[in-house]
Amino acid sequence: TVDKYRLENARFLHRELAIRTAQRAVQLATLPFGLSEKRSVRDVFFWYADAATDLASSPCPHTVEEEARFTAMLKRMLRDHTAVVRNLAQGCVELRDEVGAERFHHMQESIDQVLGAFYTARIGLRFLMEHHITAQVENPGYSGILAKACRPDLIAGQAADDAVGLCLAHTGAAPPVEVVCKAPDPSITYVPSHMQYMVTELLKNAVRAVVESHPGVPGEDLPAVKVVVARGLEDVTIRISDEGGGIPRSRMNGLFSFLQSTAQEPEGMRDPARHRWGRPGEMRTTACNTPALAGWGCGVPLSQTYSRYFGGELDIKSMEGFGTDVYLHLNLLGDSCENLPPKVQGSPAAGASTWPTPPRYDPLRRHNAYSARDYSEGLLQGYLAHKKAPP
Repeated sequence: TVDKYRLENARFLHRELAIRTAQRAVQLATLPFGLSEKRSVRDVFFWYADAATDLASSPCPHTVEEEARFTAMLKRMLRDHTAVVRNLAQGCVELRDEVGAERFHHMQESIDQVLGAFYTARIGLRFLMEHHITAQVENPGYSGILAKACRPDLIAGQAADDAVGLCLAHTGAAPPVEVVCKAPDPSITYVPSHMQYMVTELLKNAVRAVVESHPGVPGEDLPAVKVVVARGLEDVTIRISDEGGGIPRSRMNGLFSFLQSTAQEPEGMRDPARHRWGRPGEMRTTACNTPALAGWGCGVPLSQTYSRYFGGELDIKSMEGFGTDVYLHLNLLGDSCENLPPKVQGSPAAGASTWPTPPRYDPLRRHNAYSARDYSEGLLQGYLAHKKAPP
Protein backbone atom coordinates (compact mmCIF):
# COMPACT_ATOMS: atom_id res chain seq x y z
CA THR A 1 0.00 0.00 0.00
CA VAL A 2 0.94 3.67 -0.33
CA ASP A 3 1.14 4.06 3.46
CA LYS A 4 3.53 1.11 3.70
CA TYR A 5 5.91 2.58 1.12
CA ARG A 6 5.77 6.05 2.69
CA LEU A 7 6.58 4.57 6.09
CA GLU A 8 9.52 2.64 4.64
CA ASN A 9 10.80 5.79 2.97
CA ALA A 10 10.26 7.85 6.12
CA ARG A 11 12.27 5.35 8.18
CA PHE A 12 15.09 5.52 5.64
CA LEU A 13 15.01 9.33 5.64
CA HIS A 14 14.90 9.48 9.43
CA ARG A 15 18.37 7.97 9.54
CA GLU A 16 19.78 9.35 6.29
CA LEU A 17 18.77 12.99 6.79
CA ALA A 18 20.05 13.13 10.37
CA ILE A 19 23.45 11.96 9.18
CA ARG A 20 23.60 14.21 6.13
CA THR A 21 22.45 17.26 8.09
CA ALA A 22 25.03 16.65 10.82
CA GLN A 23 27.74 16.38 8.19
CA ARG A 24 26.68 19.67 6.62
CA ALA A 25 26.87 21.33 10.05
CA VAL A 26 30.41 20.07 10.62
CA GLN A 27 31.34 21.08 7.08
CA LEU A 28 30.13 24.62 7.79
CA ALA A 29 32.08 24.70 11.04
CA THR A 30 35.34 23.78 9.29
CA LEU A 31 35.34 26.21 6.37
CA PRO A 32 38.77 27.69 5.54
CA PHE A 33 40.18 31.18 6.15
CA GLY A 34 38.02 31.83 9.21
CA LEU A 35 34.84 31.86 7.12
CA SER A 36 33.13 29.68 9.74
CA GLU A 37 33.57 32.47 12.31
CA LYS A 38 31.51 35.01 10.39
CA ARG A 39 28.20 35.71 12.10
CA SER A 40 26.00 34.96 9.11
CA VAL A 41 27.82 31.63 8.53
CA ARG A 42 27.55 30.70 12.22
CA ASP A 43 23.80 31.22 11.97
CA VAL A 44 23.65 28.66 9.15
CA PHE A 45 25.83 26.25 11.18
CA PHE A 46 23.35 26.40 14.06
CA TRP A 47 20.39 25.90 11.71
CA TYR A 48 21.93 22.65 10.47
CA ALA A 49 23.16 21.56 13.90
CA ASP A 50 19.71 22.11 15.40
CA ALA A 51 18.07 20.32 12.46
CA ALA A 52 20.39 17.32 12.90
CA THR A 53 19.58 17.18 16.60
CA ASP A 54 15.83 17.46 15.96
CA LEU A 55 15.94 14.69 13.37
CA ALA A 56 18.06 12.37 15.50
CA SER A 57 15.97 12.90 18.63
CA SER A 58 12.62 12.45 16.87
CA PRO A 59 11.01 8.98 16.97
CA CYS A 60 11.51 6.77 13.95
CA PRO A 61 8.15 6.74 12.12
CA HIS A 62 6.29 3.44 12.50
CA THR A 63 2.70 4.65 12.18
CA VAL A 64 0.84 6.92 9.77
CA GLU A 65 0.51 9.55 12.51
CA GLU A 66 4.26 9.50 13.26
CA GLU A 67 5.02 9.77 9.55
CA ALA A 68 2.74 12.82 9.30
CA ARG A 69 4.59 14.51 12.17
CA PHE A 70 7.93 13.61 10.57
CA THR A 71 6.80 15.13 7.26
CA ALA A 72 5.64 18.30 9.02
CA MET A 73 9.10 18.58 10.60
CA LEU A 74 10.72 18.32 7.14
CA LYS A 75 8.46 21.12 5.89
CA ARG A 76 9.58 23.35 8.76
CA MET A 77 13.23 22.63 8.04
CA LEU A 78 12.89 23.50 4.37
CA ARG A 79 11.12 26.74 5.28
CA ASP A 80 13.64 27.68 7.95
CA HIS A 81 16.64 27.10 5.64
CA THR A 82 15.55 29.37 2.80
CA ALA A 83 18.19 32.00 3.63
CA VAL A 84 21.20 29.65 3.51
CA VAL A 85 22.54 30.88 0.16
CA ARG A 86 22.20 34.54 1.08
CA ASN A 87 23.76 34.07 4.52
CA LEU A 88 26.78 32.25 3.10
CA ALA A 89 27.18 34.97 0.46
CA GLN A 90 27.08 37.57 3.23
CA GLY A 91 29.80 35.65 5.08
CA CYS A 92 31.99 35.71 1.98
CA VAL A 93 31.40 39.48 1.66
CA GLU A 94 32.50 39.96 5.27
CA LEU A 95 35.65 37.91 4.65
CA ARG A 96 36.46 39.82 1.45
CA ASP A 97 36.03 43.16 3.21
CA GLU A 98 38.22 41.96 6.07
CA VAL A 99 41.17 40.61 4.04
CA GLY A 100 40.93 42.84 0.96
CA ALA A 101 40.06 42.03 -2.64
CA GLU A 102 43.59 40.97 -3.66
CA ARG A 103 44.05 38.44 -0.86
CA PHE A 104 40.49 37.19 -1.29
CA HIS A 105 41.28 36.56 -4.97
CA HIS A 106 44.00 34.10 -3.90
CA MET A 107 41.51 32.37 -1.57
CA GLN A 108 38.82 32.15 -4.25
CA GLU A 109 39.66 28.72 -5.64
CA SER A 110 39.57 27.05 -2.21
CA ILE A 111 36.34 28.85 -1.28
CA ASP A 112 34.74 27.79 -4.57
CA GLN A 113 35.67 24.17 -3.89
CA VAL A 114 34.23 23.99 -0.38
CA LEU A 115 31.09 25.95 -1.27
CA GLY A 116 30.60 23.87 -4.42
CA ALA A 117 30.81 20.64 -2.39
CA PHE A 118 28.45 22.05 0.25
CA TYR A 119 25.84 23.20 -2.26
CA THR A 120 26.01 19.93 -4.18
CA ALA A 121 25.34 17.98 -0.99
CA ARG A 122 22.61 20.48 -0.07
CA ILE A 123 20.83 19.84 -3.38
CA GLY A 124 20.70 16.13 -2.55
CA LEU A 125 19.52 16.82 0.98
CA ARG A 126 16.71 19.10 -0.14
CA PHE A 127 15.80 16.75 -2.98
CA LEU A 128 15.15 13.92 -0.50
CA MET A 129 13.04 16.17 1.73
CA GLU A 130 11.02 17.78 -1.06
CA HIS A 131 10.46 14.47 -2.83
CA HIS A 132 9.03 12.82 0.28
CA ILE A 133 6.83 15.82 1.08
CA THR A 134 5.49 16.20 -2.46
CA ALA A 135 4.84 12.47 -2.90
CA GLN A 136 2.27 12.76 -0.12
CA VAL A 137 -0.27 13.90 -2.71
CA GLU A 138 -0.66 12.02 -5.98
CA ASN A 139 -0.08 14.32 -8.96
CA PRO A 140 -0.60 12.90 -12.48
CA GLY A 141 2.59 13.09 -14.54
CA TYR A 142 4.78 13.46 -11.48
CA SER A 143 6.73 11.19 -9.17
CA GLY A 144 7.28 13.37 -6.15
CA ILE A 145 9.11 16.46 -7.46
CA LEU A 146 10.14 14.73 -10.69
CA ALA A 147 8.07 15.60 -13.75
CA LYS A 148 7.98 12.72 -16.21
CA ALA A 149 7.46 15.12 -19.13
CA CYS A 150 8.97 18.42 -18.06
CA ARG A 151 8.66 21.05 -20.83
CA PRO A 152 11.76 23.31 -20.97
CA ASP A 153 10.04 25.68 -23.41
CA LEU A 154 7.11 26.28 -21.05
CA ILE A 155 9.42 26.71 -18.06
CA ALA A 156 11.52 29.17 -20.08
CA GLY A 157 8.34 31.20 -20.71
CA GLN A 158 7.52 31.27 -17.00
CA ALA A 159 11.12 32.18 -16.13
CA ALA A 160 11.02 34.99 -18.71
CA ASP A 161 7.94 36.48 -17.04
CA ASP A 162 9.69 36.35 -13.64
CA ALA A 163 12.94 37.88 -14.94
CA VAL A 164 11.17 40.66 -16.86
CA GLY A 165 9.03 41.48 -13.82
CA LEU A 166 12.09 41.74 -11.56
CA CYS A 167 13.94 43.84 -14.13
CA LEU A 168 11.01 46.25 -14.42
CA ALA A 169 10.74 46.51 -10.64
CA HIS A 170 14.45 47.28 -10.18
CA THR A 171 15.34 49.31 -13.28
CA GLY A 172 12.03 50.62 -14.65
CA ALA A 173 12.60 48.95 -18.04
CA ALA A 174 13.01 45.46 -19.48
CA PRO A 175 13.61 43.98 -22.92
CA PRO A 176 11.16 41.50 -24.43
CA VAL A 177 12.09 37.82 -24.16
CA GLU A 178 11.35 35.57 -27.15
CA VAL A 179 11.16 31.81 -26.58
CA VAL A 180 11.49 29.52 -29.59
CA CYS A 181 11.28 25.74 -29.42
CA LYS A 182 13.10 23.84 -32.20
CA ALA A 183 11.93 20.38 -31.15
CA PRO A 184 8.53 18.77 -31.81
CA ASP A 185 8.64 17.29 -28.32
CA PRO A 186 11.26 18.79 -25.98
CA SER A 187 9.93 16.89 -22.94
CA ILE A 188 12.44 15.55 -20.45
CA THR A 189 12.20 13.80 -17.10
CA TYR A 190 13.51 16.45 -14.73
CA VAL A 191 12.88 18.48 -11.59
CA PRO A 192 10.91 21.55 -12.76
CA SER A 193 11.95 23.67 -9.77
CA HIS A 194 15.64 23.08 -10.57
CA MET A 195 15.13 24.02 -14.21
CA GLN A 196 13.07 27.07 -13.27
CA TYR A 197 15.79 28.29 -10.92
CA MET A 198 18.57 27.91 -13.49
CA VAL A 199 16.73 29.54 -16.39
CA THR A 200 15.41 32.39 -14.24
CA GLU A 201 18.89 33.20 -12.91
CA LEU A 202 20.38 33.20 -16.40
CA LEU A 203 17.55 35.32 -17.81
CA LYS A 204 17.88 37.82 -14.95
CA ASN A 205 21.49 38.36 -15.97
CA ALA A 206 20.55 38.70 -19.65
CA VAL A 207 17.74 41.24 -19.27
CA ARG A 208 19.74 43.33 -16.79
CA ALA A 209 22.75 43.43 -19.13
CA VAL A 210 20.56 44.62 -22.00
CA VAL A 211 19.05 47.44 -19.94
CA GLU A 212 22.40 48.57 -18.55
CA SER A 213 24.09 48.57 -21.97
CA HIS A 214 21.28 50.66 -23.50
CA PRO A 215 20.80 53.51 -20.98
CA GLY A 216 17.75 55.65 -21.51
CA VAL A 217 16.20 53.35 -24.12
CA PRO A 218 12.56 52.48 -23.35
CA GLY A 219 11.73 48.82 -22.86
CA GLU A 220 9.80 48.41 -26.10
CA ASP A 221 12.85 49.59 -28.10
CA LEU A 222 15.39 47.35 -26.36
CA PRO A 223 16.79 44.39 -28.34
CA ALA A 224 15.03 41.17 -27.39
CA VAL A 225 16.61 38.40 -25.38
CA LYS A 226 16.21 35.22 -27.41
CA VAL A 227 15.74 31.77 -25.88
CA VAL A 228 16.03 28.70 -28.11
CA VAL A 229 15.16 25.18 -26.89
CA ALA A 230 16.52 22.22 -28.87
CA ARG A 231 16.60 18.48 -28.27
CA GLY A 232 19.36 16.16 -29.43
CA LEU A 233 20.29 12.54 -28.81
CA GLU A 234 22.08 13.29 -25.53
CA ASP A 235 20.84 16.66 -24.30
CA VAL A 236 18.06 19.14 -24.24
CA THR A 237 19.83 22.47 -24.65
CA ILE A 238 18.53 25.90 -23.75
CA ARG A 239 20.40 28.79 -25.37
CA ILE A 240 19.91 32.31 -24.04
CA SER A 241 21.24 35.09 -26.29
CA ASP A 242 21.35 38.75 -25.36
CA GLU A 243 22.72 42.00 -26.79
CA GLY A 244 23.93 43.26 -23.44
CA GLY A 245 27.43 44.23 -24.45
CA GLY A 246 29.15 40.96 -23.62
CA ILE A 247 31.80 40.21 -21.00
CA PRO A 248 35.53 41.03 -21.27
CA ARG A 249 37.74 37.98 -21.77
CA SER A 250 39.69 38.91 -18.65
CA ARG A 251 36.57 38.24 -16.57
CA MET A 252 35.47 34.99 -18.19
CA ASN A 253 37.51 32.72 -15.89
CA GLY A 254 35.77 34.13 -12.84
CA LEU A 255 32.20 33.74 -14.05
CA PHE A 256 31.66 30.48 -12.18
CA SER A 257 33.24 31.69 -8.94
CA PHE A 258 31.08 32.67 -6.00
CA LEU A 259 30.73 36.40 -5.34
CA GLN A 260 31.93 37.30 -8.86
CA SER A 261 29.00 39.37 -10.14
CA THR A 262 28.99 41.82 -13.04
CA ALA A 263 26.14 43.72 -11.37
CA GLN A 264 26.12 46.24 -8.55
CA GLU A 265 25.73 44.83 -5.05
CA PRO A 266 22.08 44.72 -3.91
CA GLU A 267 20.91 47.23 -1.32
CA GLY A 268 21.74 46.17 2.22
CA MET A 269 24.29 43.52 1.16
CA ARG A 270 26.90 44.94 3.55
CA ASP A 271 24.50 45.43 6.43
CA PRO A 272 24.89 42.32 8.64
CA ALA A 273 21.80 43.25 10.66
CA ARG A 274 19.65 42.60 7.58
CA HIS A 275 20.92 39.04 7.25
CA ARG A 276 20.73 37.65 10.77
CA TRP A 277 17.68 35.52 11.15
CA GLY A 278 18.90 33.50 14.13
CA ARG A 279 18.07 29.91 14.89
CA PRO A 280 15.54 27.77 12.99
CA GLY A 281 12.01 28.91 13.67
CA GLU A 282 13.00 32.56 13.97
CA MET A 283 13.61 33.18 10.27
CA ARG A 284 10.59 33.96 8.14
CA THR A 285 10.01 35.66 4.81
CA THR A 286 10.62 39.39 5.18
CA ALA A 287 11.25 42.38 2.97
CA CYS A 288 14.98 41.51 3.16
CA ASN A 289 14.27 38.05 1.79
CA THR A 290 12.58 39.08 -1.46
CA PRO A 291 14.41 38.21 -4.70
CA ALA A 292 17.13 40.57 -5.90
CA LEU A 293 17.69 41.16 -9.58
CA ALA A 294 21.44 40.55 -9.32
CA GLY A 295 24.56 41.32 -7.33
CA TRP A 296 25.01 38.38 -4.94
CA GLY A 297 27.35 36.51 -7.28
CA CYS A 298 25.67 33.14 -6.65
CA GLY A 299 23.27 32.71 -9.58
CA VAL A 300 25.75 31.48 -12.20
CA PRO A 301 27.86 29.14 -10.00
CA LEU A 302 24.72 27.68 -8.39
CA SER A 303 23.13 27.19 -11.82
CA GLN A 304 26.24 25.32 -12.91
CA THR A 305 26.05 23.18 -9.75
CA TYR A 306 22.38 22.36 -10.39
CA SER A 307 23.05 21.53 -14.04
CA ARG A 308 25.96 19.22 -13.21
CA TYR A 309 24.02 17.44 -10.46
CA PHE A 310 22.13 15.39 -13.05
CA GLY A 311 24.94 15.18 -15.59
CA GLY A 312 24.36 18.45 -17.47
CA GLU A 313 26.57 21.48 -18.02
CA LEU A 314 26.50 25.25 -18.28
CA ASP A 315 28.62 27.05 -20.89
CA ILE A 316 28.98 30.80 -21.50
CA LYS A 317 30.32 32.42 -24.67
CA SER A 318 30.81 36.17 -24.90
CA MET A 319 31.32 38.64 -27.72
CA GLU A 320 32.51 41.78 -25.98
CA GLY A 321 30.92 44.84 -27.49
CA PHE A 322 27.80 42.94 -28.54
CA GLY A 323 26.38 40.28 -26.23
CA THR A 324 26.50 36.88 -24.56
CA ASP A 325 25.28 33.37 -25.39
CA VAL A 326 24.59 30.98 -22.53
CA TYR A 327 24.11 27.25 -23.17
CA LEU A 328 22.33 25.20 -20.53
CA HIS A 329 22.69 21.47 -21.30
CA LEU A 330 20.28 19.05 -19.60
CA ASN A 331 21.26 15.38 -19.74
CA LEU A 332 18.83 13.00 -21.50
CA LEU A 333 20.62 9.69 -21.18
CA GLY A 334 19.99 8.92 -17.54
CA ASP A 335 23.56 7.68 -17.04
CA SER A 336 24.49 10.49 -14.63
CA CYS A 337 21.76 10.43 -12.04
CA GLU A 338 23.91 12.27 -9.50
CA ASN A 339 27.16 13.85 -10.69
CA LEU A 340 28.75 14.39 -7.30
CA PRO A 341 32.24 15.40 -6.14
CA PRO A 342 34.30 12.48 -4.74
CA LYS A 343 33.73 13.54 -1.12
CA VAL A 344 29.97 13.28 -1.43
CA GLN A 345 29.63 10.50 -4.03
CA GLY A 346 28.65 7.89 -1.47
CA SER A 347 25.58 8.11 0.69
CA PRO A 348 26.63 9.34 4.15
CA ALA A 349 24.64 6.49 5.64
CA ALA A 350 26.80 4.09 3.63
CA GLY A 351 29.98 5.41 5.16
CA ALA A 352 31.14 8.58 3.39
CA SER A 353 32.08 11.54 5.54
CA THR A 354 33.04 15.08 4.64
CA TRP A 355 34.93 15.56 7.90
CA PRO A 356 38.13 13.57 8.61
CA THR A 357 37.52 12.11 12.06
CA PRO A 358 40.35 11.82 14.59
CA PRO A 359 41.63 8.27 15.32
CA ARG A 360 40.09 8.16 18.81
CA TYR A 361 36.74 9.28 17.45
CA ASP A 362 35.74 7.27 14.44
CA PRO A 363 32.01 6.49 14.28
CA LEU A 364 32.46 5.30 10.70
CA ARG A 365 34.70 2.39 11.71
CA ARG A 366 31.69 0.34 12.76
CA HIS A 367 29.09 2.48 11.08
CA ASN A 368 26.45 -0.21 10.61
CA ALA A 369 26.17 -0.51 14.37
CA TYR A 370 25.23 3.14 14.73
CA SER A 371 21.75 4.56 14.81
CA ALA A 372 21.04 7.90 13.22
CA ARG A 373 20.94 9.49 16.68
CA ASP A 374 24.27 7.94 17.74
CA TYR A 375 25.96 8.97 14.53
CA SER A 376 24.66 12.52 14.08
CA GLU A 377 25.03 13.44 17.74
CA GLY A 378 28.40 11.70 17.91
CA LEU A 379 29.65 13.50 14.81
CA LEU A 380 28.74 16.91 16.20
CA GLN A 381 29.99 16.13 19.72
CA GLY A 382 33.20 14.68 18.32
CA TYR A 383 33.80 17.86 16.37
CA LEU A 384 33.00 20.07 19.35
CA ALA A 385 35.35 18.03 21.56
CA HIS A 386 38.30 18.61 19.25
CA LYS A 387 37.58 22.20 18.28
CA LYS A 388 35.56 24.79 20.11
CA ALA A 389 32.16 25.41 18.53
CA PRO A 390 31.64 28.73 16.74
CA PRO A 391 30.82 31.30 19.47
